[in-house]
Amino acid sequence: MIARIRTFLTPYRWLAVPILAFILSRGLIFSVGFLGDTMLPTEEGHWVADPESPFLSMWAKWDSQYYVDIAKNGYWFKPEQQSNVAFFPLYPMLMRIVSNFTDGNLILAGFIISNLALFGTLAYFYLLAEVELDKPAAQRAVFYLALFPTAFFFNSVYTESLFLFLTISAMYYARKHNWVVAAGLGLLAASTRNIGILIWPLIFWEWLRVQGWQIGNIFKKEMWLNLWKNARVNWMEAVIICVVPFGMLIFILFLQQNFGRPLAFIETQAAWGRENVGTIAIVKRSLSQLIDGELNRGWFTGFWNTFSLLAFLAFVPFIWIRFGEGYAIYVLIQLIVPSSSATGSIIRYVLTMFPAFLLLADWGKHHWLDRTLTLAFTVLLGVFVTIFVNWVFVA
Repeated sequence: MIARIRTFLTPYRWLAVPILAFILSRGLIFSVGFLGDTMLPTEEGHWVADPESPFLSMWAKWDSQYYVDIAKNGYWFKPEQQSNVAFFPLYPMLMRIVSNFTDGNLILAGFIISNLALFGTLAYFYLLAEVELDKPAAQRAVFYLALFPTAFFFNSVYTESLFLFLTISAMYYARKHNWVVAAGLGLLAASTRNIGILIWPLIFWEWLRVQGWQIGNIFKKEMWLNLWKNARVNWMEAVIICVVPFGMLIFILFLQQNFGRPLAFIETQAAWGRENVGTIAIVKRSLSQLIDGELNRGWFTGFWNTFSLLAFLAFVPFIWIRFGEGYAIYVLIQLIVPSSSATGSIIRYVLTMFPAFLLLADWGKHHWLDRTLTLAFTVLLGVFVTIFVNWVFVA
């Protein structure tokens, strides 16, 4: 009977594995979140997202307030103050649309969007991992992502799941050479987060590779001739890929028209205490604070943010060797951009660096490492969920 079930499910593993990962990981997160919210004291005075639903309120903390504000009231900008123009429009726009079917409940709308996008993320990540690796590695990749210590942001009123769904699916279609769909999804990713613009060079890099580009052969005349020959034939595909930046450009034009500040989403970052001094200086400062600081909640989250930054930076050369320079540069820039001003929230930002999870899935073929990662991720996920639902800043 078991053998028959396995035979039946084999063609549908791209769907069955994500369903299982979704159910197990969200079951763990919702259970731990409920226990942490009801059994541990929460500081008074915090924003209550949905007074009628303690469950929904658990998954709408911190930045969630800005997405609700945008969906409800639109954008506003005040120089040198924390303004909601820091957050890109696609997610709150979808919240507003879906709220028409949730009796105006924006928190429920965001929760639905995030969880649907998460399932789409897991399904496409399985498909992409099959392309890059194999079926067993694809299964590991999906579970590593679903159980990562900050994976509860995927079901929260945050953009992580939507952004990752769009970037992974865009890359999957790029690897399948469906440039129209890849470009469309990339455009949406670029309108979800500022870092979404990076999917444009990643898709274009894949297109160049298909035309014959190889970084190891840049000094060989034959490669350039072959690249020129193919590019002349397929130039329209490159033009199609160039629609991706319009996801960001439209938002820039909106900011210019309404506030006269086309880069307001960058300007307002200073109000969050971000000062661009460079990644090396930030790492030195973070390590110094950890060494001299007291063991408290801030030290705990600071440690994991710094550790995540250093660990994912260490992954970059291995990603380059295993998957190529495109994925490696994609991860490196995603790390450098936020860490040039602070290490805060890095442990959340790394969620969207899917090439790193492909690397871990490849390494996970060693059973001892697979078990270690799964156990460590699960335990830390439970810890971070518990403190997050009690309004302790995680990332």
